[in-house]
Amino acid sequence: MSAPKFPKPSEFAADTRVQLVEETGHYIFTDPSDGGEYEYDEAKGAWFPMWNESLVEQQQSIYGTEQDDDVVEEQESTKRKNKGLARKKENTSVYVSGLPLDTTDEEMVAFFSQCGTIMPDIVTNKPRVKLYRDASGELKGDALVTYYKAPSVQLAVDILDDSRFRPTNSTNIQVQEAKFENKAEHSGEADRTKRLRVDSKLVQKRLNQLERKLDWVDDAGEVADRHKRTVILKHMFTLKELEEDITMLLDLPEDVRAECEKLGKVTSVKVYDLSEDGVIAVKFKDELSAKACVQVCAL
Repeated sequence: MSAPKFPKPSEFAADTRVQLVEETGHYIFTDPSDGGEYEYDEAKGAWFPMWNESLVEQQQSIYGTEQDDDVVEEQESTKRKNKGLARKKENTSVYVSGLPLDTTDEEMVAFFSQCGTIMPDIVTNKPRVKLYRDASGELKGDALVTYYKAPSVQLAVDILDDSRFRPTNSTNIQVQEAKFENKAEHSGEADRTKRLRVDSKLVQKRLNQLERKLDWVDDAGEVADRHKRTVILKHMFTLKELEEDITMLLDLPEDVRAECEKLGKVTSVKVYDLSEDGVIAVKFKDELSAKACVQVCAL
């Protein structure tokens, strides 16, 4: 698998394949031949591959998945219609600001994994969490987190936006869907790029590892829409109540499950014990039960 021909920094502004992450000022290159994405590293003057859903789909098509004839025909038809055009991809990243200036990668992974599986890097296999630094190498207080599934983005915005990253923090963080621009003025990058070669066996290995960890797949092997079956309950507790009675962390899930089981089968109950809004997420077995819970709570 050979890397595409990357544009030079001086060509970024005129190249429609290059996008700028508005909040961070980092460039993303999309290969029109396969939808693969690469991020430009100013310090190293090189492009590095990004692991995203388009790449997952590409690798699945290369290594094969069971599909019926109708699905294959529909996919081929879509490819023909979009030939020569850039693919429109679902956004799987959130932009975070207001972070403490001593935030660690481990803290970010633990905090944002509450809303879904974080995409691993294709080469290092580490979660794709990027803490941005200034020219002197100091943390700026913002970051980019890339999930495996797009629904995690909205879930993260709903639950984690305007929340405390740490209980001891005096200010809240802001979480929003990452925005991209097609082109922007560019200056200051080194006029040098490197060609990258990605081992297809490594990509498949990472994909298999990720699939084994995911709980997005149900018993039938089909991707489950967890977002539609999850109900977010707010103001179920306060941080002060949890501090005064730690046993609430044991009692709350049981009490909530008991009440929600009256509406349908509950598969999991999660208490977000760092949430100032007192958030509890209830995951039902089916979407109908989840809708019934929303209607009851609205009464």
